[in-house]
Amino acid sequence: MRALLAVLLLLANAAHAADWIMECPAQLSTSQMPAGELPAGWSGIARTASSVHEAKPGASTTEATPPVAISVFDGPPSEMADLVPDNPNARIVQWTFKKPRTRDIFVVCNYADTRIALARKAPPEVTSCALSVTSPGVICKQP
Repeated sequence: MRALLAVLLLLANAAHAADWIMECPAQLSTSQMPAGELPAGWSGIARTASSVHEAKPGASTTEATPPVAISVFDGPPSEMADLVPDNPNARIVQWTFKKPRTRDIFVVCNYADTRIALARKAPPEVTSCALSVTSPGVICKQP
């Protein structure tokens, strides 16, 4: 009976201790173009990872770029409450969230050569997040 109870407690703790892993999508495709007419005497150019070419008004340049940074926000990213990591100078940074929390935590994947980013809301149970060492993303702890 005691052995069964010990196994059940161990399984219950293991279920609660599951991490939330959020990996950034491997690339983000964006399209950019100069808006309106260019000033007289100026020409637009598009810089990609492998080339530089002419960029005319009305002609878009499409590029697929990799994730380059992770941001963590207190509330929707549109509110610009970007959180500073607990250890900003460490190789693997971490964010700790106080409980009780009244606002959602959002993880944002930032991509090279674009101002477009991808955001995802973390589960409400998350108590901390750290950068993943195996892929662009975070590993978050849940109680």
